[in-house]
Amino acid sequence: MKTWMKISLGVFAGITMIALTAALLLPTYSVAAAAVERRGGPNNGQPGNGSGIGNGNGNGNGNGTGSPLQSPPTTPLTAAEAQALQDAILEEYGALNLYQGVIDTLGARLPFTQIVRSEQQHVNALLRQAQIYGVEAPANPGLAQPVSFDSLAEACQAGVQAEIADAALYDTLKAVTTHASLLQVYDNLQSVSLNQHLPAFEACQ
Repeated sequence: MKTWMKISLGVFAGITMIALTAALLLPTYSVAAAAVERRGGPNNGQPGNGSGIGNGNGNGNGNGTGSPLQSPPTTPLTAAEAQALQDAILEEYGALNLYQGVIDTLGARLPFTQIVRSEQQHVNALLRQAQIYGVEAPANPGLAQPVSFDSLAEACQAGVQAEIADAALYDTLKAVTTHASLLQVYDNLQSVSLNQHLPAFEACQ
């Protein structure tokens, strides 16, 4: 019996010592962790430099045209590339103005209400490239003449023609472009025109 009591007292004493040691160490660890958080980790209290900017701009037509902010490129565009970028911006402005004109004339009708938002994002993607490369972006020239359609089917046919012309232009622009970031944007916009906008206009007839 005395032996059992000695063993029990020894175990109890050991557990007590472990508990006291943990109690003493835990606050020290917690305070140290809190101090690191206050210091901001490796940046020593300075704001982090991660952008956290995604590159997907999905909408009703699945743009996927967004691009992350970039540092200024080391290689400027050639004169031909700069002109191609300006032509792309004007092309997208033309589509945007046409589809907005249809909405103004016929009302908020599908697929124009979705595609007009997509076209605005196309313009924005190209304007970002112009800013990155220091290219002067042309202003929106507006419509050359007012939009006048008698039916939705007629307007959709105009949309079909516009998207075919839009996709064809990007083939021309890519032929004079070597900068990878521009080529990626052109590829994305051309894909949306051919695989999303064009089928939507063909179906609405």
